[in-house]
Amino acid sequence: MIIRNVNKADYAQIKQLNDEFVHFTSPMDIARISQLDQWACYHKVVERKPLARDESKLLGFLLAMPGACQYDSENYQWFNRRYNDFIYVDRIVIRSQEQSSGLGHKLYEELFQFARQQHIAAICCEYNLVPENRASERFHQSFGFQPGGQISSRNSDKVVSLQMVRLD
Repeated sequence: MIIRNVNKADYAQIKQLNDEFVHFTSPMDIARISQLDQWACYHKVVERKPLARDESKLLGFLLAMPGACQYDSENYQWFNRRYNDFIYVDRIVIRSQEQSSGLGHKLYEELFQFARQQHIAAICCEYNLVPENRASERFHQSFGFQPGGQISSRNSDKVVSLQMVRLD
């Protein structure tokens, strides 16, 4: 397995992965992925080592934004109004066949290392309470995330738990 920075050639597979879990995330077309990639401070994919030059299968990705960027997400804006030194995990998606394989943990461990190297005070995220996403709740609790609030989405029936973990 390889963890590496995203490149434009990955966008179609990122969209495909996101579409598989859009009931927990939010829709993204290629233009939106490109826009979010430009704002991101951390955008990585995990892939199976290619067997041939043109064979690459993304197994997951993590997209995170710095504090004080132009991102228009209502969840991001909640943190941005309250804190100024954070990284916001917009989404982490792992292919369904690879869940519980430790790939999400590897991506988060690398994100935490990146944040500490950048002297970032906290990592923020959210997970769904409605529709319930217990796997994400357990995953984030294992990294020490604590609840800070809840938001009921204006555009859907989603309710999210806003989470934060302070770094040493």
